[in-house]
Amino acid sequence: MKTVGLCLEALDVLFFRDGRPFMDGTEQMLSGLPLPQTLAGAICTALMQAAGCNFDRLRHALEEGKPFAEAVREACNTEAHWIGALAVRGPWLARWDKNPATLCEVLVPAPATLHWAKGKTGGQPLFALAPLGEELPGWHPVPEEQRRPLWLKASVITEPVEGYLTPAGLSHFLEGKPVSATEVVPAGDLFGLDYRIGIGISPERLVSEESQIYGRGFLALKQGVFLYAEVCLPDDAPQGVLDPLTTLAFGGESRHVLCHRLERPFAWPHEVPSTGEQKPLVLLTTPCVFEHGWKPKALAGRLTAAAVSGSVAFSGWDLARGGPKPTRFAVPAGSVYFLDDLPDDAPSLLAETEDDRRQGWGCYVTGVWNYV
Repeated sequence: MKTVGLCLEALDVLFFRDGRPFMDGTEQMLSGLPLPQTLAGAICTALMQAAGCNFDRLRHALEEGKPFAEAVREACNTEAHWIGALAVRGPWLARWDKNPATLCEVLVPAPATLHWAKGKTGGQPLFALAPLGEELPGWHPVPEEQRRPLWLKASVITEPVEGYLTPAGLSHFLEGKPVSATEVVPAGDLFGLDYRIGIGISPERLVSEESQIYGRGFLALKQGVFLYAEVCLPDDAPQGVLDPLTTLAFGGESRHVLCHRLERPFAWPHEVPSTGEQKPLVLLTTPCVFEHGWKPKALAGRLTAAAVSGSVAFSGWDLARGGPKPTRFAVPAGSVYFLDDLPDDAPSLLAETEDDRRQGWGCYVTGVWNYV
């Protein structure tokens, strides 16, 4: 497959709903950041529209339980069958780089193991939790798993780092080197919320409803900040297939982004080889849904410890089937898995279903760690 990097620049504020319903009694709805299924759906829909896809046939095929690729073959002309094999990665927050050799810098959520001294966010090195090598009194893991507690050997009160790592900070973290607080970009430097007030309208009388005032917070990207995505084109995709993607309907409220190709995709850090006492770790850069909650099947039997900060609830509207998607829970980006060893046949993504892999859930990078 050929990977193409895309820049998605917001033409206005954007709106991405979470898994909570918006109904009577809901006073405020705030936009979150876009999830992989939103990006993949927007790109595939735009390409199928440009190819003259029959969406009624697509919906009928999906209702029969056919895989997405087979449904596309039934709904599109032969020249567009490649869309069924298309894979999307991302989205990630990004900003333009002053270095023309790299074009842009992609920012990933800070790893869940990174902490800083409470109340101090200057240029001091950050603290990184790691598995404790020695025995800890009172620690009784499940016998067949024998996981280790995460530990910090420092007499200081800390709190989890909030924000996004620069490419330099990401490389330092993956290499097991100290990460400076200057390599963390606060969320407020990348985006904010634009609050607006709305009034409920009666569908029968087309007038405002009494006492139906609500607020919405739209995602507003800062100047110079955009969303970075990668499209993995199958080998049989014709030349120029992404040319129709000039503007893209993205998220709710009929919002759009300007879409254009980058000269080359972002250069993700190379895999850091384990040497001596070092062992491998996995850092999620996009959320992922696992059958067994927070535990990836692909890493079963190799986990020494894990840092997972909560979960992401999401749903959505299935345009093909004409109904809501079931609510699911994903492990957030920034989760860290400490391994005894990395499988020789490790998948390129940790997602456990074909649809989730196609949409880009479970993207990750690898690094190294040592016991403390």
